[in-house]
Amino acid sequence: MTDIGLQYLCDLVNQQQSDTLLVADEHLDSTTLLSLKAHEQLTLLSNRYDVYIAATENNITCIFNDMDLSELNRKFDLILYRVSKEKAIVHHIINQAPAALKDYGQFILCGFKNEGIKTYISKAELYFGEKADISKGERQLKIARFNPHALGEALDDRDYKQLSQIEAPGKIEIFSKPGQFGWNKTDQGSLLLVDALKEFIHEQTEPPGNVLDLGCGYGLLSIMAWNLGAAKIIATDNNAAAIYSCRKNFQHHHIIGEVIADDCAASIHHQYDMVLCNPPFHRGFDTEKDLTEKFVRSASHHLKNSGTAFVVVNQFIPIEQIAALHFKCIEVEKQNKSFKVVRLSS
Repeated sequence: MTDIGLQYLCDLVNQQQSDTLLVADEHLDSTTLLSLKAHEQLTLLSNRYDVYIAATENNITCIFNDMDLSELNRKFDLILYRVSKEKAIVHHIINQAPAALKDYGQFILCGFKNEGIKTYISKAELYFGEKADISKGERQLKIARFNPHALGEALDDRDYKQLSQIEAPGKIEIFSKPGQFGWNKTDQGSLLLVDALKEFIHEQTEPPGNVLDLGCGYGLLSIMAWNLGAAKIIATDNNAAAIYSCRKNFQHHHIIGEVIADDCAASIHHQYDMVLCNPPFHRGFDTEKDLTEKFVRSASHHLKNSGTAFVVVNQFIPIEQIAALHFKCIEVEKQNKSFKVVRLSS
């Protein structure tokens, strides 16, 4: 299902022949992306690596970064933005918009009532120093047009660019930042996986050699695997904020390995002794089952014949049936009311 708000902005893009920036995150699905007409004056900015790859393959100029408009090193006549799910990102984009606009440039913000668009518009009006020109679309979509000129106090973006230390088990120092799922907490599913991993490694004659952390986030599983004796770790994620955080944690903990921006390890062609994975529950318009199957399939492709994969999912996801298409041995290692950890091998 195509996002109505983003499709509205894409239609505007296709009507423009001016310097235009479209800021897009997980709302941009492949169908909407393909509806964009590539032209020299269009730039797409995304914090999603899969969006960057798809845009580039379709000759659309695209920049992949952690929603940093200043890295574009240019100004635009028009900036279009469909609000993100995370408030800190929305505030971060609104704060940056005036500096990235030409004189008399226009910023267009859109979103739905249940996403807090009314509040975002009110805050932007205070910051931009003017009332928005507001129109309505389908299903309670609101579109606000601004010509920023007299800036007030910037919106609270939770110090978006800054890494901060979060609480972690065993007083281990872990750094994270806004812009990624669960950025300010330790995920309970990942902790359950770590418990299963500890028990497994303690039963082995030696710790795993090369480990792939698939969908690494800020790197919690990588750090724990390293502390349990892993020799080398490759961590990968689709989200720019996650890559930034995870690289900081690799550096801080002196982890031997690499952090790679990629879409579910699609461009990584090595195989590993162990794969660790806490797949996302949703992304854009993919369902939980679709995403889980994608990550499980990738785990099977990247695991050595003698290797072991650990995957944690919500209890309601039928991972046993999904994994049966790719693995011979499937064992539930740990579970609680919310999560289950499965061990997979050939």
